[in-house]
Formats: sequence, C-alpha cells, structure tokens
Amino acid sequence: MTSNHVIGLQAVLATGEVVTLGGSSVESVGPDYTALFCGSEGLFGVALEITLLLLPKPEMFHTVLVGYDSLQAAGDAVSAVIDAGLLPGALEIMDSLAIEAAEAAVACGYPPGAAAVLIVELEGPREKIAYEREVLDKILRQTKPFAQRVARDEADRLFIWKGRKSAFSAVGRLSPDFLVQDGVVPRKRLGEALLRIEQLSREAGIRVANVFHASDGNLHPLIMFDGKQTDALQRAEELAAKLLRLCIEMGGSITGEHGVGMEKRQFLPEMFDGPTVALMDRLRRAFDPKLVANPGKMFPGKEAPSLSSVGLHPLEQAGVISRA
Repeated sequence: MTSNHVIGLQAVLATGEVVTLGGSSVESVGPDYTALFCGSEGLFGVALEITLLLLPKPEMFHTVLVGYDSLQAAGDAVSAVIDAGLLPGALEIMDSLAIEAAEAAVACGYPPGAAAVLIVELEGPREKIAYEREVLDKILRQTKPFAQRVARDEADRLFIWKGRKSAFSAVGRLSPDFLVQDGVVPRKRLGEALLRIEQLSREAGIRVANVFHASDGNLHPLIMFDGKQTDALQRAEELAAKLLRLCIEMGGSITGEHGVGMEKRQFLPEMFDGPTVALMDRLRRAFDPKLVANPGKMFPGKEAPSLSSVGLHPLEQAGVISRA
C-alpha cells in the first residue's frame, strides 16, 4: 500500500498552509497524518516533497505460469496459496480474452486453450525461496492445472511478465473501446466472484476481459464495447455498476487502487452507512473548509462549504479528537 511506503511529506493544504507530516523515521508519535494524507485522494491538498521507505532488491525470484480450464479454478488456486500462509510478491490472473489480446500483441506463449492463467512470483532470500517453492509446487498440484511452466532465467521471467504487462493496451486489439473497472472482493471468494462476473457478462451480452491482482482480490474487468453503436457506452456503464455492486455484496470494496472520483461516488452510500460517509465528509471539510481541492470528486450530492471552526486543529473541527 502507498501509505506503507510513504513515511514523510511536505504539503500545501487547501487552506494554503504548508505543513510537514511524518519524517525520515519509520517510527512516529501521535496520529498518523501522513497515512491520512495518502488516503485522502487529493482532497486535503498538494504534496510538495515525499520521503519514501526503500526496500532491498530481492536476492532471487521464482516465477511460475499456470494454466487452468476455468476462471473459477484459477481464483480458487489463489485462495489455496494464501491459505497455505505463503505471501508471494505477485499473484496475477488473466482470463481467456485477456490472453487472446496479449498473444496477438506480444506473442507471450501462454498455454493454448487456457480459460485462465495464474502468474505466481516468490521473492526473497535464496534459503526462503528454496522452502517456499516446494510448498507452492505442492499447492499448485492440488489445484489440478493442465499446464505449468517455471521461468528458467531472468529473460524467461521477463517474457512471462510481458504478456501480463501488455494486457490492458492489448485489449484494444479486440474492441474499439473498453471501460476499465477497479473493485475488490475477499480473496476467499475470488473464484465465486469470477463465476458471477462471467454470468453478468453473458446476461448483458457484453464481453468482459479480466486482468487483476489476485493476491489482494483487486479485480480489473475490462468491459468491451463499440462507442459508435447506440447506447453501447450506457450498457457498458450499467454492467460496470453491477460489477461494483457485486463487490459490495461480497464484502469487498468499490475501489482497490484507483480511487473513487466522479464515477464511483454514487456507490459510497451503498458501501458505507450514513454516519461513516458523514465522518469522511467532516474530515475533508476540516482540512479544506471551502472545498477548493478536487471539488465534486468524492462525495455524492451537492457539496457546499460549511462554517469552519477557527483556531481548531483539523481533526478537532471534524469531531474526531478533542483537547483535554
């Protein structure tokens, strides 16, 4: 998560005040304003300087490409890997449409006829990888894939990743237009979610390519349509709404990494109850009483400036903290 790697920043708040949050140490005292700013989606102000926590480059990688006969089987395999206690550096899934597009674009050599492929990458010290790859091999055998390939060297590893990294742009080879969504479902229900997405796609008569970060249940359905056709965009957006509501119903989130914004703000009241949305709004107004930062980009309904409490700390204005 971004907030795990940003340990300090200097920013200009929406009020014009220049503030320093956090610092150069991973340890901090008091409220974690740095993480709060990271999660504000641009509603508190503009970052000027950011101090990042750097991580050492992994000593080695172990990358495996696995082919499955069904999308649900690939999703269930992710659950099995997580249940075993493994924390791979990457767990990525692509369905047959995404594979078709990637093959046409970069000839990535994924298993022919696969309904889905799973890319699992372990990373870390050599001794750790030696143990984890044995555990991973055992788990994958139990998920009954029809194809499996281990990267022979760094060049082969990058070739496996080439297909995944080209997937989004490659879908343009299959459709003149596509709408990308960004929702999250619990990892334990990933296989079920993928089955439901397939059903919704068939019911709508709209093709959906699936590419996603399976390790945290972050879905990226690519809803394909032809914008020149009457009502095509509207139908695509209606399907996108159903997919987001599916995420909410399954106990997930309407966004995994790309934020809320104007498109998704209507779904906030469906994901959170009234008091929770009101608290978010109070927090935002505490830092930006005149709503000058990203106006209209987060909360549903008309945003009107509220009276600010002069002299109070932003979190006191929001009613989150009080002074003794």
